[in-house]
Parts: sequence; structure tokens; C-alpha cells
Amino acid sequence: MFQNKNYFIIIVIVFHFYGAPLKAQLSPFELGGYVKNLSTLFQGNFYDLPLDLGKYQNGTQLRLNFFWYANGNLIFTAQGRSMFSYQKNVRTYENLLQSFSNSSYYFDSKITYVDNPDFSAYTEIDRLNMDWSFSNFETVLGRQRIVWGACLVWNPTDLFNPFNILNFDYDERPGTDALSLNYYVGAVSQLNFAFTPGRTAEQIIYAGRYLFNKWDYDFALISGWQKKMWRLGFNWAGNLLDGGFRGEILFSKPDINYDQTVYILPGYRGKMLSDPFWTISLSYDYTFASGLYLHTEYLYNELGVTEEAGYRQYEIVQTGELSPARHSLFQEAAYDITPLLRGDIFIIFNPNDYSFILAPSLSYSLSSNWDAYLLSFISDGKAGSEFGGYPNQYFLRFKYSF
Repeated sequence: MFQNKNYFIIIVIVFHFYGAPLKAQLSPFELGGYVKNLSTLFQGNFYDLPLDLGKYQNGTQLRLNFFWYANGNLIFTAQGRSMFSYQKNVRTYENLLQSFSNSSYYFDSKITYVDNPDFSAYTEIDRLNMDWSFSNFETVLGRQRIVWGACLVWNPTDLFNPFNILNFDYDERPGTDALSLNYYVGAVSQLNFAFTPGRTAEQIIYAGRYLFNKWDYDFALISGWQKKMWRLGFNWAGNLLDGGFRGEILFSKPDINYDQTVYILPGYRGKMLSDPFWTISLSYDYTFASGLYLHTEYLYNELGVTEEAGYRQYEIVQTGELSPARHSLFQEAAYDITPLLRGDIFIIFNPNDYSFILAPSLSYSLSSNWDAYLLSFISDGKAGSEFGGYPNQYFLRFKYSF
């Protein structure tokens, strides 16, 4: 997409030096972003694959967010990040991570500067769109993020941009190349339609949503086509007993010509992927007067397995499942130890194979622009279990925002 890298670099430099003064002068241009450095220590390899990935990785990320408010009805957005990573066989590691994720980009906007086994440097645009509104209508064309889910961890009804909570270093989360049309029926209700092109049938997505409010709850009805399946969803978000109560229900009916089958594993009932299946997530969070925050979430995946879920990690990329397991539990507790220091710990647990990922963390505000973050992923489980093949990982991140 960007044939001449020099043009993009020049644009970044110009906006970096002139964006802030323009913003101070109430210009229609706005530029912001951050720089952060993440150090990672690994203990083990993914699923015992024979890959010598090294024990240490260091990555620096520069992010720029540019907005042009052309007039009251038209906004142009361009956002991207430049990544510089060092690790033994970092290219192999990044390719492995990509195999566990889904790219929803139709156009290639990645500029690679350095690509060798131990060091990589590239720039990628993850937001590039035009937002035009008129009366009660809004049209967004280009790379954008379309969020239709309601829960905080697992979003089965988020057909366009589901995310992985373990990808903690991507604050903005991935976008998608799409056309979205929105009609605001009233102050608390709207109709939405979105379409994402694809180079293969599995990449094409189109869906509609009706969002409305009733009994102080936000409800949404969703229907569309994703992963060569018809999807029908329903979600809600509101308050229950002074806490946040959310839920999502998704019914999936694969195309009759879908020729892929899921693995037939012990404990699995041999369901063919051509059969319809249900996915349900429920979420509840509560903040006590003391400041203690608790969050519980549950995911049911009818297509998931009860044993050896780890062997389905690659397959769920093709089916669009959020977990290879039949049942998944999430529990989080967080507390502000001081006004500047926050502690958090969460666990993702598979109740069938007893594997888990435990993630304790501390975040500290060094100043109004500087933040420090300490996090670890501690996993355990037998061979073939959902999390038994994950390495333990330890992270230290510093972030400067501007």
C-alpha cells in the first residue's frame, strides 16, 4: 500500500514537530501518542515446539495518532505504530504469534525496515479512515475498530474485532478494513451495518445490529455472516445489585458446504462443524466502597472440547472460537494500594483439565506522562491441556504519553 517508505517517514516527522503547536492554536489538526519499552523474560517454549526463541526480548514502540477535523461533519483519522524488537529468533516468535491470531486487514499497510532472525523493525497503520456524518446518519470508511460486544473478556457477538486479553500491550486493539453505516434512531438507540471485504471466503464479514435501551439496560440484536457461518447474536449491559451485569449469546450455523471438521478428541462428542452451535458469555463486576474491584466472567463454547484443548489452538483461528475449551472461567481482583499504585491479579481457568494462566500485576504512575507496569503470566497444566503448553512470561514496561 505504501510503496515509498520515505513519504510516510516525512509525514510522521512533520506531524511530530508541528502537530503540538497547531493543537495549541485550536487548529483542526490533532496529534498525540506515546513511546513505550517492554522487556520480556521467557521460561520455556510454546507447546514444547523445537524453537530456540531465547529467554529475553526487548521491544520499543512509537505510536502516533493523527486527527483532522475538516469540518463539523467530516473527520479523517490516521494512527499507526512503529515496532523495534530484539530477541533471539524474534522473527520466528512473531510468526508463531500471528498463527494464533486473525488478520482482518484487506490492504497491506506494513512497512518493514529490518527483518533478520534476531531483530525486526516495522511500521504498521491500524487506523486510517474517514468519518462523515449528516443529520442522524454516520458513515465510516477505512481501517477502523468496530466494537459490538458487551462483556469485558470474551465477546462472541463482536464479529469484527474480537480481542485477546493476553495481548495486553496493544492498548488500542486491532482494527479492520471496513465500511460501517450507522443510523441513530434516538438518543439511546441506533441501527448499524458493517461490511469487511476479504481475499478469501473466510475473511468476508457483513452484519447488522440494532441497539436499544430498555429498563436501564442496553440491548443489542445482531445478525450477519462471518467465517462462512451465519451468526445470530444478542447481548446486554446494565446494572444488577449495584454491579455491572453483561452477557452475550451467539448462535452459529455453518454454511452447508463447510467441509472442515473439528478434531475428534477424548471427552468430545464428535460434533461436526457443519452442525449449529451456541456460544455464551456472562460477566459481572463490582466495586466495593473500599475500592476493591472484583470481576467474574464465564464462557461456554458448545464447539469446544473438555480434554486436550491445547491441540485445537490453531483450529479456533479458522472457526472464530474464542477458546478451544468447552468451559472457561475468569476471575479478577484489583485494588488501588495508593493513589499512584494499583495492584491487579486475574486467572483464566479451564475447569475440565485444570490448566490455568495466572496474571498478577502492578501499575505505577511515575508522573502525569510516565507509567511503569510490572506483569507476569504464570501457567500450568498437563500436556495437551489448554494452557499446559504456555511458557511462563515476565514483563516490565515503561510508557511515556504525549
